[in-house]
Formats: sequence, C-alpha cells, structure tokens
Amino acid sequence: MTSLLYQIPLAQLEAFRGRDLIVRSALPNHLVAQVRDEDFANLAYIQLCELPGDIDALMHWAEAIPIDLPMRHPARDFTSLYRYAKLLNNHPVRVSLPVEAGFENAVKLASSLHFQIRLLLGQPQPARIDALAHLLEDYLHRPRVTQPIEPFHSLLLGFCHAQPVSLWAIQEEDPKLIRHIDDQGQEHLPGRLAETNAETGAETDQGLIFEDFVATWSNRLLAENAECADCPFLSACQGYFKWPERDYDCTGVKALFDTLKQAGDELRQDLAAASPGAGAGP
Repeated sequence: MTSLLYQIPLAQLEAFRGRDLIVRSALPNHLVAQVRDEDFANLAYIQLCELPGDIDALMHWAEAIPIDLPMRHPARDFTSLYRYAKLLNNHPVRVSLPVEAGFENAVKLASSLHFQIRLLLGQPQPARIDALAHLLEDYLHRPRVTQPIEPFHSLLLGFCHAQPVSLWAIQEEDPKLIRHIDDQGQEHLPGRLAETNAETGAETDQGLIFEDFVATWSNRLLAENAECADCPFLSACQGYFKWPERDYDCTGVKALFDTLKQAGDELRQDLAAASPGAGAGP
C-alpha cells in the first residue's frame, strides 16, 4: 500500500517529520538550516516557492535531492530560468507551470536548459491544445528534448509497456496519494481540488468522498453517459479533464492521447525488434 505524501511548508517540518514529504519554502537558506540529513530518506523533493533570487545555499547541499520550481506566470518569468540552471549541476530540477498564454516559450527554454517539466494542464482551451500538440511533437521527435515533460513522459511509457497509469497520479492531484498542508498545519486537497476549499474527508458540492475521489468521479461520469463513456483513454484519464467543468469538450486532449498511444505502440515494436533474439528462427 502506498503511503500518503504530504506537501508541507517548511514551518511544519517538525510536526510531519518521519512521513513522506514534499517540503516547500521561498527561503533556500532556511531549507538548508532546517532540513536534516535524516529527513532525506522521506523527502520526495523540495519546492522553491516564489522563484527565490538567492539560491547559492542549495548549490552544494544535499546532492541529488530533487527540486521543483513552480512558475506561476510562465510568459512573464521564463527568462529567470537562466538563473536557476546552475542548480542542475547538483540536483535534478523540474519546472512546474500552468498551460496558459505564452507557456510554450517557457517550456522550450526549460527544455533547452535541460530542466524536467511538469505541465499543469487543467482544462486547456483550443489555442493551448495547438501549442501542446506542437510541444508533444518536439518531445517525441526532437533530439534536443532530453528531459521528461510530464504528463507526456509517463503516459508514453504506460502505453509503450501496456501498463496502467493514472493522469491524476502523474499530475500529483490524486487525494488518495497526496495532501496539501497549509501554514497552520491544516490538511487540504491537492492541486485543483484545493479550490473546492473542502477539508479532507468532507464532500464537494458534487457529493464526492475524497478518499475514493478519482474512482468515484470516473464512475459517476460513466453513469451519466458523459463523453467519457466511449473514450478509449478513460483508464488513464479517469475523468481528469472533466474537472471542474464536466461539459469540457475533450476533442483536443483525446487527439493528444491518440498521438501518445501511437508513439507508445511504435516504441514497443521498436524495442521488440531490437531485443536479443528478435528475428531469429525457431
């Protein structure tokens, strides 16, 4: 059974020490001073809020501990990535950014600097779907993209190896796996679900129990004979793109899934052809 991952502010570290953690702070110096060596075994990654200006304290600290850089305004802030590139000498670094106007420039620069990327998809509008399709094409076929772009990367591997994947889990938005802790130590739902302002164990205005949120939401959409009912990608998506607006038109995102499915199938065939003994006679 997978244990819950808690995304906490640094101020709550003492209260949550020993659990599986993501620790967030806007002050790299404070992270270095308060996160102990014994915390590293339970540390999924640290998250640098507000794109701090001085990151020198992290340069030679905790080698290989992953770092996440949330970029809330990618069109405005993407050139700041040059400042953080030096962290890559000692850490895997991921840039997390919303799919909004101008986000593609941030993705292209992050890729060229060899950052990992997490796209916060939400319910992308048609203009953003076109940009996502171009980025997916680059991810699949351009050698200059050397680091994972999520959720493309995990979905591609899932299709290639015919293994079940969950978009909610990839995007770190499944309440069964991860919870957000606020500055006062109160527990909330992750990602977009936090916008419901509901606390763990409560129900949304749509009547869902959060422990089983993903399965319940997906089953409800099926019972309503929503667009999901005949979607070939339901097992991976589980209604992700129907939250919060359930009448969202999935035509564009299904095209992205279809491209990833075809690429995964081709990759599986290429791997089989390249495996030892491929083509050998009986």
